[in-house]
Amino acid sequence: MAPRPVLFSNAVEDEWANPKGQFEVLLAADPVYRLLGAGGLEAKTMPDTGKLLDSTLGYFIRAGAHSMSAVDWNAFLDFADRHLGKHQ
Repeated sequence: MAPRPVLFSNAVEDEWANPKGQFEVLLAADPVYRLLGAGGLEAKTMPDTGKLLDSTLGYFIRAGAHSMSAVDWNAFLDFADRHLGKHQ
């Protein structure tokens, strides 16, 4: 996958998705991304709920359970705009 941008998205109550474990995966991938000059994960701890971490290795966690909502789509689109360019 490296050096492509990656966004992991979770919900606080979605324990089956293991939000903390997914963040740890991004932490583990960070050195490889930096070795390739692609940036990496711009945090050492999980971001606050509802805050998009939009570094090359991105992370978003929102309140609630497993589902897809407008909040999720906004995070996905904001991440894509930053890393892939805005669609006109």
